[in-house]
Amino acid sequence: MKSKLLLPTYDGSISEFKVCPQGQNAQAEFSIQYYRWGSGEEQLISAVLRFYEIACLDLEINCFDNPVGAELGGFYEILDVELKKQILEKVFENRREGYLFHGDYDYDPNEPADILNFRPPIEGVLSELEQYRLFQQQTQGGIYHILCKGYELAEC
Repeated sequence: MKSKLLLPTYDGSISEFKVCPQGQNAQAEFSIQYYRWGSGEEQLISAVLRFYEIACLDLEINCFDNPVGAELGGFYEILDVELKKQILEKVFENRREGYLFHGDYDYDPNEPADILNFRPPIEGVLSELEQYRLFQQQTQGGIYHILCKGYELAEC
């Protein structure tokens, strides 16, 4: 099994997304609404998905054609360890590419202490990868990936 559905957020929406950078205690919150089906009827649920101790966050958004926010798909946990590593490395490399794109950073590819080569934080996450979980929130216009220690769902 590569993934599991945690919350069927189909036909829901994201009304707000907040990132609170706090180093190793970084958090992110999605304010969402989704429908819960039970007893033959649907109920609109307002909730906050809160992620904590985030190692990396990857957003791949191509459009928001829903006036309320991103139209939600399912909320999943990705169980594939290789994808966890790939997302972490992708975010690390994207940061380097972002700095170097402008050409005004005095980059030394052979200097381990250069901030763009400094790997101890990422190596620390890789050495504890079993403690991290990879979540995926699908939307009509893209995908959010959050590699973190966990999440909580708080209904409003």
